[in-house]
Amino acid sequence: MGNLIKYEFRKTWIIKAIILVFTAIFELLFLAGTFSKNEDMQATGIIFLVLTTLCALFIIGIYGIFRLHKDITTKQSYMLFMTPHNSYTILGAKLIENAGSILLAGVFYMVLALIDITFLAAYNGEIVEAIDLINEILGEHYSIDTYRFIMISFDMITVWIFNIVTGFFAVTISASVLNGKKGSGIISFILYLFITGFIEKLHNFIMDCFTSADMIGFTTGRMVYNLIYYIGFTVVMYVITAWIMDNKLSV
Repeated sequence: MGNLIKYEFRKTWIIKAIILVFTAIFELLFLAGTFSKNEDMQATGIIFLVLTTLCALFIIGIYGIFRLHKDITTKQSYMLFMTPHNSYTILGAKLIENAGSILLAGVFYMVLALIDITFLAAYNGEIVEAIDLINEILGEHYSIDTYRFIMISFDMITVWIFNIVTGFFAVTISASVLNGKKGSGIISFILYLFITGFIEKLHNFIMDCFTSADMIGFTTGRMVYNLIYYIGFTVVMYVITAWIMDNKLSV
């Protein structure tokens, strides 16, 4: 599987390099604005860093779905599936590369955000006062400190990885069970929306069954539950998708 993971990484490194270049540009813009006390430049850097973070995680995930779709619907699939690996290994390599890239990107931007906030607070005491005021308004259960920021970030990353794996499932259904049928792309997309929506509704229903303080707001109990819940369904969707590839996909 190691060689497959390396192969998947080689196919995606260019887009990741481009993202890093844009990140570096906007980080330099933020630092230049902070050092020169140019609030417009500083604000521009912050806004584009936030947008770059969101776009980076989105693009990496969507590009992984696009690559899988291309691999199982074009002649490239022959090269991939002629290797001495089963569908579980092939899809597993794609999942590990994509989820790993999303996780590393998330950790990178998380650390960068913490550094920039610390740096900004050191140069502007009003930022600290603003954060304290916001936390006071949010209250005990929803206030955000460094620990909660990290936990919330990991929670969001895990949810996004689940959505990507569900996207893998949708394109696999489109290329196998619905192959050749009119509107297969639309049907598989609707199926994707239904699954992600149902899993979210089920998550909220289970949460509503708990009324203890440990499960209210941004608490450790709730964040850990979220992680376990979505990691569990990520594994389920991976197994189902790999089974479909193994039994229903013709290449």
